[in-house]
Amino acid sequence: MLGVMTRRALAAGVMLACAAATASAQEAPVRVRGTIEHVDGQTLMVKARDGKDVTVKLADNGGVVAVVKAALADIKPNSFVGVTALPQTDGSWRAVEVHIFPEAMRGTA
Repeated sequence: MLGVMTRRALAAGVMLACAAATASAQEAPVRVRGTIEHVDGQTLMVKARDGKDVTVKLADNGGVVAVVKAALADIKPNSFVGVTALPQTDGSWRAVEVHIFPEAMRGTA
């Protein structure tokens, strides 16, 4: 189970890694979401959410960021967070995802 969770966590980093790889080539970022199935040096084999296999070649300075499960209690005053929310019929918003980012990522858009 830990292996599957780790691959899923690393898959979130693929999006960031792809952006870094394409940014150096002065192209628009390409975003890939899925599960990392295999790593071979700077090449990742990703099973995309639509079931397709995607090969991602990281730039030399590219990286992968892991995502780990956290609890609401892990959010402290001045934490750097990102929230994905959906509007509700009563005018309120319902959080779908909450990400707690490391301080070093503050300001990275």
